[in-house]
Amino acid sequence: MANKVLIAGASRGLGRFLAQRYLENGDIVFAGVRDMGAPHIAELKAKFGERLVVVEMDVSDTDSVNAAVKAVLAHTDSLDMLIFNAGIHCGSSFEPLQDANLDDCLEVYNVNAVGSLRVIKGFDAFLHDGAKFINISSESGSIGISGRTKEFDYCMSKAAMNMASKLLQNYFDDAGRKVRMLAVQPGWMRTDMGSMNADLDPYETACKLVDLFAAYDGEALFVDNDGTRLPW
Repeated sequence: MANKVLIAGASRGLGRFLAQRYLENGDIVFAGVRDMGAPHIAELKAKFGERLVVVEMDVSDTDSVNAAVKAVLAHTDSLDMLIFNAGIHCGSSFEPLQDANLDDCLEVYNVNAVGSLRVIKGFDAFLHDGAKFINISSESGSIGISGRTKEFDYCMSKAAMNMASKLLQNYFDDAGRKVRMLAVQPGWMRTDMGSMNADLDPYETACKLVDLFAAYDGEALFVDNDGTRLPW
């Protein structure tokens, strides 16, 4: 039986390849994108047809997320998997503190951390018992192993995302719902954000993550791409 998977941030990078892998597995994918004309999504649509539903969604805007909820509701009222993959850096992220534009941090926090909450708030009712909500996080959000001296915007936003993941699991548990949360560090991939110098192929990583998500039983909440627990 085909799973119904929604991916926020599906037009490029890891999100694109997660969409591709789920489609290859025979699943139905709702691709949340800011740009409805994104070329990679157009390619997937041409190949997989009706099993890919492209939905306009800007996770930084509540009205946009709410409109996306209505668009998905026209097709289904339930999801088996909800994956939040949207993420950005600010322009001065890699500059030292004295040269960084800290005002730009707000936009990054809005997308990377609050965006995740907007999406789960909008699609909460779609998640039945046994469904899973995946936050694509980063080891940069781990305070316990932090060694960076820059990227205040990105690292702090991912730490906030990790806290949101824990709070959401508490929320589901308190309500007696069997929805599993997972924050995962996918690894350094050759994508627009990761750069071509990265050590991981994004499609191979997507294949690995799809298997990890399927097997996830809620034992560890923040993990590496092989399921190894990471410190908060």
